[in-house]
Amino acid sequence: MARTRPTSFLSSLAMINVVMHGDYQYEAEIPLGVGAVAAYIRQKGFPVQIFQCLPDDRPEDIANAGLVDADVYGFQLQMSNYQSVRAVAEIIRQRKPRALIVLGGPYLSSLAVPILENEALFDCVVNGEGEATMLEIMEAVQRGDLDLAAVSGLVFRSPENKAIRTPPRKLIRELDSLPYPARDFIDQAQRDPDDHCITDNIRIITSRGCVANCSFCSVNFYTKLAHGKLWRGRSAERVVDELEMLTSRHKVRTVNFSDSSFEDPGKKGKQRTRDICNGIIERKIELSSKVYMRADTMLAAEDDDLLSLWKKAGIDMIIVGAESGSDLELTLYEKRADLADNLKTIGRLKEMDLFFIWCGMLMFGPNSTLATLRDNIHFLDIIGVSHDSFAMANVLMLMRDTALYGKMREQGRVTEPENYWELPKYSFLDPLAERAASHWENILARFPAIDRINKAYMQSENIITRMTNPMNAHILGAVGSSYDRFKADIRELEAEFGARQSRYFRDVLDNIETGISDADLNISAQGFFVQVAGFYAARFEAIYNAFYETLLATKLGLSGVVFRHYWSSVHDKAVKRLGTPGDSIESPENTGSSENTTADRPAARTATWTAAG
Repeated sequence: MARTRPTSFLSSLAMINVVMHGDYQYEAEIPLGVGAVAAYIRQKGFPVQIFQCLPDDRPEDIANAGLVDADVYGFQLQMSNYQSVRAVAEIIRQRKPRALIVLGGPYLSSLAVPILENEALFDCVVNGEGEATMLEIMEAVQRGDLDLAAVSGLVFRSPENKAIRTPPRKLIRELDSLPYPARDFIDQAQRDPDDHCITDNIRIITSRGCVANCSFCSVNFYTKLAHGKLWRGRSAERVVDELEMLTSRHKVRTVNFSDSSFEDPGKKGKQRTRDICNGIIERKIELSSKVYMRADTMLAAEDDDLLSLWKKAGIDMIIVGAESGSDLELTLYEKRADLADNLKTIGRLKEMDLFFIWCGMLMFGPNSTLATLRDNIHFLDIIGVSHDSFAMANVLMLMRDTALYGKMREQGRVTEPENYWELPKYSFLDPLAERAASHWENILARFPAIDRINKAYMQSENIITRMTNPMNAHILGAVGSSYDRFKADIRELEAEFGARQSRYFRDVLDNIETGISDADLNISAQGFFVQVAGFYAARFEAIYNAFYETLLATKLGLSGVVFRHYWSSVHDKAVKRLGTPGDSIESPENTGSSENTTADRPAARTATWTAAG
């Protein structure tokens, strides 16, 4: 497809950031992909504007985004924003029929062909890294000689309405050559009234790719398509420079390292994290950060020293991608770590008591059985996170362009959605496990009390670990022994609720195995997820709120202490929410014994969870 424009034409780019609930944390946040492309195109001399479109909060943003004036428009597709992106593009196309509308994002490779062959609003889809591809487009528009067939890394529509894929674009090898991502609205983020620092969580990425090849993940799809290195990293110095800029110029205190695995790619990767941490310490950069890591990489005894250094440099939260407590499922997911590795890594991190350890978990998946589910809940019990309802209920989403998707298709177990922009579904091997998955799926969206517990638990654990961050020593000193009481109370409550939730999970499996009716299973859900959970939600919130007031009273500023952002990633306004926060909740201790056997009496166990309140 060729388009000609006057050579005197000054091309401009508008990045329309259409985000729905669950795809962002706060209004000023720009996705790193959008920010990276915008910064790169600006560096090359082209005008770029970024428009924040939040239709869930402001429906009028659709119309306003459609009025943004530019010659090239870029959209990043997220998990749930396709229809809103299309609505904006329709307004743009009516106003400016000759404008070029480009799609990008990490979920698009297999969707590019059906999107372009079914939707005339969009001109092309970027496959892979977008910086150089978008630059070629902008340069061609500037010259008045736009031939999309000549641009690598694209899928575009031919005059015959066929999607044509151009050759893959080579990956950018020297990430240090790239500018920092654009963060146009960072100074509009909320600030603490006492220390005047930004309280929002700022994302940063130090690498691209991942040396692992988990079967459910598509992060390396474009890398393999381009025959590039699985992992590329920025230099430690460049990373520390960006952190110094963010903390000094913008008063950032909390940072999310969004790398697939912070310690990649092995021995050199660990040394790189050591260099980053030493740079943070040497330059006296004060921050609290979160990282992601795998469970197979920190197994050596000497790694304790590196982990301690992470803490000294402000790393307070580690998300470990364990995924399962069953070696059978870990093999299906092609994880590098086995169950023993998961137990060892999380166990030693817990023993160090330096970090908030959040366990990435796929409780339910296509090959789940009642046996693997019992293995999973046993694993959560051992590592002490049975109170985490998200880990308890998480159901694997099948992503296109993953090895698991291909395997499920080969087995005839994939149902493609009616709408091509939605995710495919898979069939479970075990119908009993599928029934259990349906019982637990979306509980944070369906039951407000469970969402309240997870919110209070995550906020509390973030405070517990951030209070031992070196930059918060003065606040820790000011609150004195109340911190120790807060920590002890939260941990005691986590253990208590975790035991109850674990027992309920097992009860559900037992009852499903013995043939409980749907009606009785739903009654049990009301009893636990509404009544029992409501009781514990109130207790979690009371402990958290009391200590939060203690922190506020110090007047020392909480930008690096309090975790502000919590939005359930399973939130769906189409899901009916059950129960109301104002319900009167009595202690679940009045629910009767939960130790009764259920092999021949599933309904009796149901009563265990329904008598409260």
